[in-house]
Amino acid sequence: MIKIYQPSSGINAEYGDEPGSHLMANHGYCSQELVNLFLMGYAAQNVFNNDIDLDGKVLKGVREKRDIGFLTLYEYYKVFEVGSFLKNPSAGIWVICSESHYSVLFSNTGSSSDPNSVTELFYYDSLGNQDSLYHLTVEPNCGIISTDDGPPLELCIRTFWKEAKVDWNGADPLL
Repeated sequence: MIKIYQPSSGINAEYGDEPGSHLMANHGYCSQELVNLFLMGYAAQNVFNNDIDLDGKVLKGVREKRDIGFLTLYEYYKVFEVGSFLKNPSAGIWVICSESHYSVLFSNTGSSSDPNSVTELFYYDSLGNQDSLYHLTVEPNCGIISTDDGPPLELCIRTFWKEAKVDWNGADPLL
């Protein structure tokens, strides 16, 4: 159980108390504000860098580079773009939002990754009944263009490591 020690009015002020902004979304799913609250300690509505002012309407974003990042299938589908503060976290750990649930991807170096270098990653999905971690080798800039029928995790990975070849190192890719 996680306890939030900030009055809900303080959380509302962080995400602007906008109509439709809630910590829980439809069907009992957590909202982006709740994910951001866990990742950053504040409930920003969005995942882009900084705030954006649209003629007096301020859209709240991520204030600074984070230890834990965020990659999402929604970016692959161009619903929105994750900013560099979350896309390239200092600890080399990413929360993955793919197909209505969350999982985790991390590097074995414990530091941020270069989007242009070969990177060894490990993946865990608590809904996957995994006995062990998936070990992935990501080689960026290989000219691999994603198609909608590819493994969703690879689509998420390619939002940071562009045109990357993803080697599952003998494991069957998760579809």
